[in-house]
Amino acid sequence: MAHFTLPQLFVPFSLALSFLRGRSIKTNNLEIHRAEPAVIELNGFLNALRCVIGCPKRIFSATLAEKNTGLNSIVEDTIKSIGEFGKLIEQRQSDYKTTYQLFIDHIYKKISDTKTRALDNLDWNLIEYYGLISTSDQEDGPWNRFISQEHTILRFLDDDGDEYILFFVEFSDFVVVTQLGLAWNEK
Repeated sequence: MAHFTLPQLFVPFSLALSFLRGRSIKTNNLEIHRAEPAVIELNGFLNALRCVIGCPKRIFSATLAEKNTGLNSIVEDTIKSIGEFGKLIEQRQSDYKTTYQLFIDHIYKKISDTKTRALDNLDWNLIEYYGLISTSDQEDGPWNRFISQEHTILRFLDDDGDEYILFFVEFSDFVVVTQLGLAWNEK
């Protein structure tokens, strides 16, 4: 009955509002990474999209992973975690267009088969979150790391038979790991 959920760091809304661009906040021995508020927003947005497409499980998420050793180490640790409760099906490198197609196939097509103004707005907002995170990383750096780099993609099944995709967007000292549910059991 265990489905895979990336660990989350939740902070009080008032603390998230006090976020200063380009700096970490330290309060009562709690340090929040400068990009964490934007990642928390992306996580909430993905959760809302999950509800709209009728997924009953919290299997859509975004998580910030601090990059102490490198992206490959984060990917390897994630694969080990997957092996503890499920099975890795595929690991590959992908460009922006192929990674973006995941949103189309597993979110937008489940909302509507026709292109609408509302879908255009959802799409713009989703991609813009990665731009916001890029700006929080380096205000004068690359515009949107989701668009400007290749991504490692992992596809896997958990012990309940739920299917997931993870992809990794690398920043200067952290990685945003995005999880999308592809198929799930209703139980």
